[in-house]
Amino acid sequence: MPVRALSRHPDRTPDLGPHVEPVYGDVERPETIASALTGVERVLLCANSEDLTAREAEVVRLAEEASVRHLVLLSSLGVELGAGSGPVHAPSERMLQASSLPWTILRPITYMTNTLRWRHSIAATGTFEEPSGDGRQAMIHPADIGSVAAHVLTTPGHEARTYELTGPEALTSAEYAAKLSAALGREVRHVNIGEEVYRQRFASYGAPPSFVDSLMTLYALVRDGRLDMVSPDVENLLGRTGRTFDEWAHANAGAFGIGG
Repeated sequence: MPVRALSRHPDRTPDLGPHVEPVYGDVERPETIASALTGVERVLLCANSEDLTAREAEVVRLAEEASVRHLVLLSSLGVELGAGSGPVHAPSERMLQASSLPWTILRPITYMTNTLRWRHSIAATGTFEEPSGDGRQAMIHPADIGSVAAHVLTTPGHEARTYELTGPEALTSAEYAAKLSAALGREVRHVNIGEEVYRQRFASYGAPPSFVDSLMTLYALVRDGRLDMVSPDVENLLGRTGRTFDEWAHANAGAFGIGG
């Protein structure tokens, strides 16, 4: 199907094939979104901005004006739990649901790619630190989020639906470390650290206090076992199980700068 792909730097976009049209678009400049929506029937809204709620609201308004037939919002599983990026996405969900647009909301759990934040520590010490205890969560492969989005955008029956997206297995941080060990060819260990130490570390990076608070809430939910779940939505939508962390780790071992 013909796809129009927005980018702040379309001139740097790699060749995405004959059916993909890279165009300039920036949520910080709404006029660029308005022009890009001309002739578009369906939209996947996957935005990033310091003022995300306001920017997503503007895209929804422009999509209404452009008579878009279906808008799919990439949100977060943390919306209902008030954790992670959930508090940022929650107002956008409510705003979309109140609009005149046919909508679908995708709520993925933590992405497998988030483990790349461990790479410097793993390369230096063979360890990564986070306050997750023995709690489990089923991280999701980003490609499965993309597959679900494509399916929802191109098949009927998804309007006014919210899908929770997880990976196929809920693992502890120690188990994620073991799988990384196998993929990287060297031992990787998880070191459980106190919440306050982790909080101070993120604050030292200049992270907004609200972000740090929601991140700590996320780890508390992991420790308490409230994210120890596997949603059936990926399998029900795609007709197959989601990709495993083993698959992701072996395919991306080189991104850690070691092994693989």
